[in-house]
Amino acid sequence: MLARALMLALGLLLIGWSAGCSRVQIVREQIVRTEDGFAVPGPFAPRVMRVHPLTHSELDKQDESRIVLHVELKDSWGDTVKGVGRLQIQLRGGESQVRQRWDVDLRELDSNVGYFDSATRTYRVVLGGLPGWLDSAVRSGEGSRGRIRVLFRTAMGDGEAVVLQDEYVLR
Repeated sequence: MLARALMLALGLLLIGWSAGCSRVQIVREQIVRTEDGFAVPGPFAPRVMRVHPLTHSELDKQDESRIVLHVELKDSWGDTVKGVGRLQIQLRGGESQVRQRWDVDLRELDSNVGYFDSATRTYRVVLGGLPGWLDSAVRSGEGSRGRIRVLFRTAMGDGEAVVLQDEYVLR
């Protein structure tokens, strides 16, 4: 009987001790709102952006030319992160070739998540309606097909607006 009481007391002590050790303090991440309505995470906001080398042009299943753009955002520690802001994609060719622009709003969180590709940890944006000179280059498999410039408008943790940018030569 005494042994059983001791085992019960020891069991309760261990349960109480383990519950005390497993207490987790949850700290809500600071969210900063800017004048433009941006909501950005404080310390993990994007600080660097690059057009990822997975970016390419191709023909889709309907034989339409398109660019599959992959954009990677990294925080101050060099880790890939999601970001809240606006992407502006500019397509440039030679001097006589028409330039084109696409805008993608990543401030709406449902839309933001839809563009994020978990496998590559990049934002994957499919750009259609390419100008004739690029459409011809994609169809013929030519080499240099122009340059993509990407701007990501976001804000720092303190609300200061910032623009991250990168360029990529299509192959």
